[in-house]
Amino acid sequence: MEIADIGHTALIEINRLRRNGNRVFSKCEYNNPTGSHKDRTFIHIINELESNNRITKGMTLVDCSTGNGGASLAWIAQKKGYKAVIFMPEGMTQERKNQILSFGATIIETPKEAFLSGATDSANLFVKNNQKGSFFIDQSSSLLNKSAWYQCGNEISNELKEKGIIPDYFVCSIGTGGTFSGIARILKSDFVSLQTIAIEVENSAPLYAIRHSLDFTHRNHNLMGLGSGFVSGNTDIELIDEIVTVNGKRSWDKMKEYNENERLYIGPTGGANLVICEDLLKRVRNKNIVTIFFDSAWKYKSRWDGVYPEYIE
Repeated sequence: MEIADIGHTALIEINRLRRNGNRVFSKCEYNNPTGSHKDRTFIHIINELESNNRITKGMTLVDCSTGNGGASLAWIAQKKGYKAVIFMPEGMTQERKNQILSFGATIIETPKEAFLSGATDSANLFVKNNQKGSFFIDQSSSLLNKSAWYQCGNEISNELKEKGIIPDYFVCSIGTGGTFSGIARILKSDFVSLQTIAIEVENSAPLYAIRHSLDFTHRNHNLMGLGSGFVSGNTDIELIDEIVTVNGKRSWDKMKEYNENERLYIGPTGGANLVICEDLLKRVRNKNIVTIFFDSAWKYKSRWDGVYPEYIE
């Protein structure tokens, strides 16, 4: 696979969800070269940084990740002539660690107690101590993360227009917020009646807490890639019409159900999107719903029971 293979993933209809006149479509981002949506994020960020002469080949690119972003960065760095160092909270799946290492990157695991905030602190210290030869990508804070997803939004919009379909809802889980916000901005611009539903894992839902005037406390969970414990600058809160929470076990169970019965082979965050889509189908009629499948099931085989022992409270 080559860098040119990133993007233009299939937009499929999930036929088993044709209920009450509703139709559900999903963009299959797990078909990107490394098996996740993060390929789009990092090729855009790196290309933009190169065009502005902020990075040059031979440098070490640094970022924090629970796995998908680290693999994307490592693969693209290898293709383009950079080194990569990935700071990762301990306890992530072995498949994702193996993938990152296979692309020649270095993994530095950080204590589980601080989760992604600890990885970020360590990455910042690393770059501070290696100023001349390293650059902290910082996907969570870089607004290039969000703009990376305008292309995907345009792909979805164009495909729906070709099919003569007007979407009524966009349903998407929130991690860094870049994927949700970038796509939502395009779809809301092209389809003015579109409503968005953002999803947070129930154990770490700061946006839900803000919207409902609740106290927020981050708790451990099993939907890695979501629920970092803070609201990223890439999350455009004004684009969120409704914010809901999802249960981790229910998401893993839904992933397995669709992998077995529909042969989708998606990861648990894709399962989370399906949980909320199914809930939505119970309360609406004759609507068109768009969602995202972020990554591939194979990345989770070593945790197939949905349990991360390091993060059990």
